[in-house]
Amino acid sequence: MLETLFASGMRISELINLRRNQIDHTGRIFIEGKGKKQRFIYLTDRAQKHIHSFLTLRDDESPYLFIAKRGANASNKAKHISPNYLQAKIKQYRELLQINVPTSAHSLRHGFATYLAEQGANPAAIQILLGHESLETTTRYVHASDRYAEDTHHKFHPLKE
Repeated sequence: MLETLFASGMRISELINLRRNQIDHTGRIFIEGKGKKQRFIYLTDRAQKHIHSFLTLRDDESPYLFIAKRGANASNKAKHISPNYLQAKIKQYRELLQINVPTSAHSLRHGFATYLAEQGANPAAIQILLGHESLETTTRYVHASDRYAEDTHHKFHPLKE
């Protein structure tokens, strides 16, 4: 779940509603996001390998990609994981890995956008990947990249001195 979140930048609701049949062999996923807007998201090769390995271990008939192993939803194949289940898993792995920074599903989405921006991705492309209606919404996610942009300017501009 965590690999998929960071690899794709999808929203919590998109992840918990993700069905097995939505993923094609190229790692492209067609989803219906916020406001019933449809878009493609993309998985990294690494995320695709993790999902494939995960699915080979599954012996259930649930159409959902991610299912609960315990709790009220575990025995009902028509149910998907809950947002609380996802957040609890994030907390569990954060503690296991001794990560002291507050981490949530949304912070993984924010990290996805910030990382792309810092690597020089076009803001309009990030907007599409996140499923934002306006570029203004996207810029809130990538403010951390402003520092990177400033450093890049100072380092590479031909009129440094």
